[in-house]
Amino acid sequence: MISQLEAVHLIESEFPQLANLYKRSALTSDIYKCIQRLLDFSREAVLDYNLNLSQKCFSVAKTLLNQGDKAIRTAIERSFIYSFSPFAKRGESEIKRLKFFMPDDFYNIFLRKIEKPGPCDGIDSADITLRLATKDDWIFAKQITDEMHDSAINRGCGISKRSPLSVIRKMIEGKAVIAVTTDNHWAGFSYIETYENNEFVSNSGLIVAPAYRQCGVAKAIKQQIYDLSRKLYPNSKIFSITTGAAVMKMNTRLGFEPVTYSEITRGKKFWQSCKSCVNYQTLLSKGYKNCFCTAMLYTPEQEEENECETEHQH
Repeated sequence: MISQLEAVHLIESEFPQLANLYKRSALTSDIYKCIQRLLDFSREAVLDYNLNLSQKCFSVAKTLLNQGDKAIRTAIERSFIYSFSPFAKRGESEIKRLKFFMPDDFYNIFLRKIEKPGPCDGIDSADITLRLATKDDWIFAKQITDEMHDSAINRGCGISKRSPLSVIRKMIEGKAVIAVTTDNHWAGFSYIETYENNEFVSNSGLIVAPAYRQCGVAKAIKQQIYDLSRKLYPNSKIFSITTGAAVMKMNTRLGFEPVTYSEITRGKKFWQSCKSCVNYQTLLSKGYKNCFCTAMLYTPEQEEENECETEHQH
């Protein structure tokens, strides 16, 4: 059976150009991230009609699927194979192209995946524990911040850069929640930041590992980080700033409302963190009054007023 470390070495040895592509001397020790990069390379080969390279990519992926440990097989099935689903949305010609390049056994798994509502079939909720992060979770910090960065690039949007040290600090302070699998892989993460003497609290850094997206992990984390914010800072206004429609929907369910930037924190600490965002010049040119992100705010007083109105009606 191929171990996760052996799988990383296999991919590195078969595709040394990947290290140059990602400007790193090594791919990564995280098997999910490593396979995600193999996936990116494979998709480019298919899009470029590079038959030899695509066959080599799928051959390595097939070896990992057949001989890898549980985590490797999970990553191949849930992340690698399912991630070709956009081809199915581009029309019959793209499906035929994918079928030509993808091995038959992979293609059959692919068909089963896209016929189901999401990539989560086979995931047992008992395999994922959602809890308050602790200092012992520091081992996931680099993987988490790398995924935050890479995910933003893949979506073509901006994000303020987080360092592994800042994430570890939140873990130690008890201001973060994390989802972890039974085989000790992180599945999701988010943390709390405070501003202006705790007048404002932000729910920040929500990220889900690629293999566990569209599985309800983000929604569960969003609920728990919101509950933690209310517990630690019951009188604070909670805000979220995002470009993601899914996050906006989750915020709305929790009682957040869209607001102007002037209604959230004016603390320099928050706005300075936007300097690493690719859209910072846009924010700067607009005098910090608006940008591509949508600001949403939850106000405790508003909830209390609504409850009083309900009681009065009865």
